[in-house]
Amino acid sequence: MALLTAQFRSNALAQDTSITVILPDTTPADDIPTLYLLHGMHSDFTGWERKTNIERYAIDRKIAVVMPDGGNSFYHDMKYGKNYFTYVTEELIAYTRRFFRLSHKREKTFICGLSMGGYGAFYLCLRRPDLYAGCASLSGCLDIVSSLSRCKWEREASAIWGDDFATSVKGTSSDLMHLIDTFPADMPKPRMFASCGRQDFLYQDNLTFRDHMAGKDFDFTYREGEGVHNWAFWDEWVAPAIDHLMQ
Repeated sequence: MALLTAQFRSNALAQDTSITVILPDTTPADDIPTLYLLHGMHSDFTGWERKTNIERYAIDRKIAVVMPDGGNSFYHDMKYGKNYFTYVTEELIAYTRRFFRLSHKREKTFICGLSMGGYGAFYLCLRRPDLYAGCASLSGCLDIVSSLSRCKWEREASAIWGDDFATSVKGTSSDLMHLIDTFPADMPKPRMFASCGRQDFLYQDNLTFRDHMAGKDFDFTYREGEGVHNWAFWDEWVAPAIDHLMQ
């Protein structure tokens, strides 16, 4: 297994950026299954590698893991900021497939994240289901409308959605439940997995999303356990999330 850090110029972001990559050495060249793993708010691309056992989980599953930097963007093309949606869905996938010989197949490409990144994984996958076979959220901000109504991070929210963020997101492409309800009939539906701790401040939002998925024609699994919004919970649940996506 190789652990690499790459710095490169992103045209979508108009700046230099960094990624951490875990590469297996026991899979066919140019066809390596890949997990894009997203960090949460106020973190960066190093968090997963520094604070979990993701390298060991990747070795056991013979999967590449790509950990990009998403700023505090919720993985959007921001109203006042950088184009992180374009970066992750277009530039990052093309760059990593070219340089690290990752699989070009949708059925071998997955995305997962925690908190902001949990939202981001669902958001990116539901908007670009042609790219990802599955997505997973750990303690994700899945009811973004509710989260923004009680938002304490106004500066970041305004940069992403504009000053009217508290009222303008519902029913738009930023609203995950709206994306579920308006999912194109001619697009392949991704496998979806969500987990959240019962003591997490986002627990009720996860239940709201779980309940919204009832009766929807999606392969969606929700699981919960004891835990709060911290690395201990995310380290415990990232391996089951990967296993569910790859089954």
